[in-house]
Amino acid sequence: MGAFKANLPGHYRYQRRLFTHFMQDRLPADKRGIFLAGDDISWTAGWAEGAIQTALNAVWGVMHHFGGATDATNPGPGDVYDEIAPVELPED
Repeated sequence: MGAFKANLPGHYRYQRRLFTHFMQDRLPADKRGIFLAGDDISWTAGWAEGAIQTALNAVWGVMHHFGGATDATNPGPGDVYDEIAPVELPED
């Protein structure tokens, strides 16, 4: 078992791509349908919180991929993505 994972300087953009991979509407059709989850995909690597958070993201992604939707009174992470998305930094 590992303990912790840390991103190196400049790796924020890669971590953001991994964490936001469940939002697949902008991907080409042939690149959709694989959903990532696990603490190593999250911002809190090495902790159960990150694994749970990315699992919820992935479940929402699968549901959305197959045409499902959440109840309006209980939105999922993709429903409020614009409000909670990680900051997008300019590319180098």
